[in-house]
Amino acid sequence: MILFISALGRLFYLQIWRGENYRQAAQNQQSVAEAVLPERGNIYLAVRGDDSQAKPVPLALTKTWYDIWASPREIIESEKENVAQGLSRTLDLDFDSVKEKIFKPNDPYEPIKNKVDKKVVMELERQAYKGVHWKTFHDRYYPLGELASQVAGFVSPEINDPGASASSDLKTGKYGLEGYYNNQLRGQAGFISGFKKALGSLILPLSQITKPKKGQDIYLTLDYNIQLTLERELRKAAEKYNADGASAIVLEPKTGAILAMANWPDFDPNKYNEVKNASTFLNTNTQLVFEPGSIFKPITMAAALDINVVSPDLKYNDTGEVTVSGFTIRNSTLQAWGEQTMTQVLEKSLNTGAIFVLRRMPQGVWREYIKNFGFAEKTDISLSGEAKGDINNLNSGVEVDWVSSAFGQGISVTPLAMAGAIGVIANGGELLKPYLVSKIVDGDRVVFEGGKVVKRRVIKDSTSATLTKMLVNVVENGSGRQARIPGYSVAGKTGTAQVAGPTGGYTDKTIHTFVGYSPAYDPKFLMLIRLDNPKGVRFSETSTAPIFRSVGEFILRYFNVRPDKPINRN
Repeated sequence: MILFISALGRLFYLQIWRGENYRQAAQNQQSVAEAVLPERGNIYLAVRGDDSQAKPVPLALTKTWYDIWASPREIIESEKENVAQGLSRTLDLDFDSVKEKIFKPNDPYEPIKNKVDKKVVMELERQAYKGVHWKTFHDRYYPLGELASQVAGFVSPEINDPGASASSDLKTGKYGLEGYYNNQLRGQAGFISGFKKALGSLILPLSQITKPKKGQDIYLTLDYNIQLTLERELRKAAEKYNADGASAIVLEPKTGAILAMANWPDFDPNKYNEVKNASTFLNTNTQLVFEPGSIFKPITMAAALDINVVSPDLKYNDTGEVTVSGFTIRNSTLQAWGEQTMTQVLEKSLNTGAIFVLRRMPQGVWREYIKNFGFAEKTDISLSGEAKGDINNLNSGVEVDWVSSAFGQGISVTPLAMAGAIGVIANGGELLKPYLVSKIVDGDRVVFEGGKVVKRRVIKDSTSATLTKMLVNVVENGSGRQARIPGYSVAGKTGTAQVAGPTGGYTDKTIHTFVGYSPAYDPKFLMLIRLDNPKGVRFSETSTAPIFRSVGEFILRYFNVRPDKPINRN
């Protein structure tokens, strides 16, 4: 009776007095309501050239990774030494540190190594160590490492995720394409709600499952082989001249498609958290402005040619210097050349000649051309954080500010905007919107296709043709000789600009640039190269023009472009 009454009392306590608590606990154990994160969309580089069947090259993928952990209390004591040796060898870890973890008495959990790939797990499966486990997670993977890193960007744990770690599935895009297209790439989360059995499987009639939707895939106009070649040559030059930084762009001037976009120094998006200086993440082609210097002189000449105030054969007397409001402006070589034509102004890159050209135009007309070339607006490229040029000095009312704009000082632009402006001269006079994405695919459906977009006509077609001939002379006879490509006509211009100081005036630092296109009269590519403060070299003809030649020669062969002039390798 005592036992029976005790049992009744216990049942009353469990079912009635604490019944609601236990019912709630049981429901919590049996019910499930959780989000299912989607797979992030992929990003692909193009492959062109002769191989029309070549598959796109993945720039960013979502990959399955594994975190390895051990439960020392499950491992037989006599086997622990062997397990520690096997793990240290397979995972490439220090034996003593692994041994210390494995020999901890009665320890249920010890992390061994995070983020290993399937090959390692397959080796561990073969070894079949008791007490060694792994858990699966998904993370972004950049198979090309540093290649196009500032274009790609990276993903990192959500800031508002309190449990965020390297292996957290909750990620957001930062910088570059990952940041700009984050909403398209991340997809839509799924959801599971319902009840589960004792062993963990769902009770399907009582459960609802919404499958996650994979993110959209992005296909780029960036060409893998051109990008690889451009980055290699840019890095070689930057290291040779101990430059503070470097950047370069290759685009199709007739369409606006970007074929390559490089920055140095670069970084590995797989190891973004090891980067010490966050400025390394910036794409200097789009996010930072600079004073372009003499590569701006074709813009000045284009405006003057377009309104018929100069011609290629018009002459002026070069005295080597011009005084403006008490300031003396000299040619970069400090020489006086005497009587010179407008073509020779570009060939010798004469500051005095650019001023002569500028003074033949009304200031209001000049400002209008500067705006029409796109220097006061963003290009609207599909990358995060694009900067806009600054032409406010043209409105200052100070004569020296107006005059110095003729040779690209006192105004600032992004390299991409500068390349787009030269593209106006190359393509017959139209300002195009540069684009980086050829298409976006959602499952088996194309939801976006990139292509040529004309913003406006800037100069006449005849102006473009005349100025192209003048720029060909720059490469054949002037400062751009080292950009010549055997068998092909090249139109181009060198630039060596002083760097403005933080409190006004100019420092001893310089920026070397070269911009050109080829074949000059039917251009398949346009390239702009920039080296920041290269050491031991005075002019860009020596530092940047050879990069154009090396990369340009590769592109023309890669596109199987027929030579348009006799080959002369002198």
